Amino acid sequence: MTTGFCQALSALMVGGALVLGALQMALAAEPPLIERLEALSDADYDDLLDFVEGNALFTLYHEAGHMLVSQLDLPVLGQEEDAVDNLATISMLQSGDADMDHLLSQAMLGWFLSASDAYDDLVFHGEHDLDLQRGYRMLCLMVGSDPDAFGELAADLELPGDRVETCPADYDQAVAAWDGVTEAHRKPENGGGLRWIEVRHDPAPEDLAPFAELLKETELMEVVAQEMDDLYRLPAPVLFRSTACQEANAFWDPDAREVILCYELLGAFAELFLEVLAEDD
Repeated sequence: MTTGFCQALSALMVGGALVLGALQMALAAEPPLIERLEALSDADYDDLLDFVEGNALFTLYHEAGHMLVSQLDLPVLGQEEDAVDNLATISMLQSGDADMDHLLSQAMLGWFLSASDAYDDLVFHGEHDLDLQRGYRMLCLMVGSDPDAFGELAADLELPGDRVETCPADYDQAVAAWDGVTEAHRKPENGGGLRWIEVRHDPAPEDLAPFAELLKETELMEVVAQEMDDLYRLPAPVLFRSTACQEANAFWDPDAREVILCYELLGAFAELFLEVLAEDD
């Protein structure tokens, strides 16, 4: 699926800028999302869920990074958003699992798809880098970790050769940075101990039910929660919760000590995929 998806993505790129059109205006005239999901072929629906799963998993690792910075009082040089993007990418790469590499590729492509083609909409003073920057930074870390596995993807997305050559150093630096700041908080290998992270899935509205079911079936939240519990000594209990938020979002709430993943965000990932599918047709 990745090769065909990259081809569709490349067809939407002009001079290095992603052109998706006026997505919000288009969606206003579309049937409800649930109806469009039901109209997909089995193959397209599976590909859509694959894309949503990869982006949701990366988001969970990203928000878990914010949780670690907050709970462990970690020092962060530069933007925290960049640091936790790096953690999410590194965590998925270090699993050593081909399926995880594939899901990470889906998440990386998600940043390209969410990039704005309208310069008036670009926010240069925000706490997040531009989506294309985040996508290319992820891609560089991926290539830096394994040029053979991700070299073709980098070529498809036109990451310059001279930049590819510097990516292994970027990857090593990102790994060393996270290892350094978390070393004092790591549990001994196979250290076990109490489980501090609970996972809860709230009921989803009918139109977002497929995404709630996806989270339960794949156990994405449980995977990330267990990894954080296995690796780090947390000072207090934490809740990972999926819920309806009335907005497409995910966030770490330090006061409640909750990582929140909104069902609406998974719906937004699906909308991105459907936009590319429509352009490809």
